[in-house]
Amino acid sequence: MKRVVCLMMVLIVICATMISASAVDYGCNVATKSKAVYLENLDTGAVILDKSSTEKMYPASTTKIMTYAIVADNVEDFDNTMVDINEAVFKDLDPESTVMGLSKHVGEKYSIRDLLYGMMLPSGNDAALVLADYVGGGNISAFVEKMNAKAKELGCTGTNFVNPHGLHDPNHYTTAKDLATIAKYAISKPDFMTITGTVSYTPERFDQPITNTNYMMINNADTAKYYYPNVKGIKTGYTDEAGKCLVTTGSKDGLTYLIVCLGADYSFEEDINYAMLDSCDLYDWVFENMAQRTVYSASEVVKTVHVNYGKGDDKVSLMPQGELTALLPKNYDQSLVKVEVECNDSIDAPVTKGQSVGTVTVKYDDMTVGTTEAVASKDIALDKAKVFWNNLGDWFKKNFILIAIIAILILVLIIVFVVISSAKKKQRERESSRRRYRY
Repeated sequence: MKRVVCLMMVLIVICATMISASAVDYGCNVATKSKAVYLENLDTGAVILDKSSTEKMYPASTTKIMTYAIVADNVEDFDNTMVDINEAVFKDLDPESTVMGLSKHVGEKYSIRDLLYGMMLPSGNDAALVLADYVGGGNISAFVEKMNAKAKELGCTGTNFVNPHGLHDPNHYTTAKDLATIAKYAISKPDFMTITGTVSYTPERFDQPITNTNYMMINNADTAKYYYPNVKGIKTGYTDEAGKCLVTTGSKDGLTYLIVCLGADYSFEEDINYAMLDSCDLYDWVFENMAQRTVYSASEVVKTVHVNYGKGDDKVSLMPQGELTALLPKNYDQSLVKVEVECNDSIDAPVTKGQSVGTVTVKYDDMTVGTTEAVASKDIALDKAKVFWNNLGDWFKKNFILIAIIAILILVLIIVFVVISSAKKKQRERESSRRRYRY
């Protein structure tokens, strides 16, 4: 029986995933070389493109997004919290991996801020280990437990971490969708976008600045094919097993998008980062094809409802609270746009103009793309006379049985009174008749 229940639950989860992934088709036809892609509008939560977003992937150094979040969860003061650089923490680190350069500063103290820059810009695995050791209380495994606990708390279902830096381990994996969830959480942490959006930074006692590995933010001859002025942050990643990985945000015309690209093949002979090229193509597409569209103006009526006890009027029109906009393709299919108003069929007076009565929701291909309040278009005063007569009627309805019993009792009393009165009258007539015959 337990096996049957488990199988049913698995099938439900799979079906729900399939439905959500295909809930809306925005027509994004960008061909990507990344094996898994997730593109979301951060203003509305609309998923513009979902390619294998729930498949198991290796995250490489994009792991450090979660590492940053856990550090930020546990350290309040980035500038005045100082950490000892102990060589034992990173002595077994692969010398071929990317580092901040802390081996030259053993025995010194560095601020959490310097270490975060060192972890996120040049993708320093040494900085990630030092931070994890500090926050984990001298136990990096304890830090990793915090990473997995946070992933579970955020609703990630396809993620498991075994280290804070992302160097390959077959049991260290995530999904594009989970990584987007983690990135959105990290964005809410102090200074995350400032640090990851910085091109270069010079930590204390460093002779040279450390540089961001996200070439989409760097405009020079070597990075020109990747440079995208609208992009800011977040993290790159690469191992032979993971391929090229990249998480970025991009903003234009008041809209911000998050793109996760995982598993792009890479060869040193080609020296082309297809995760970055994919991201460039995807930003080109969304900025060219997606826009905020006005579905209803603030003066358009979306529904009319009955008003109980209204003085002079028993109906009120509802309108959106301000202009109702939705993120839609610039050449969207209008037949796929539906507006739903959720409110009671009637409301009680008094009603005030602008009073929230319900919600107006815009759906595109059955996916919610915009919502606002439904508000009353005018004032309607309370008619106290209507309230009195309504309350009186309600009282009679609620006390119908009691009233019926009282009425019956009164009727019985009347009948008894009439019968008694009639009997007394007849008795008086008989007595009067006897007196006449006696004289």
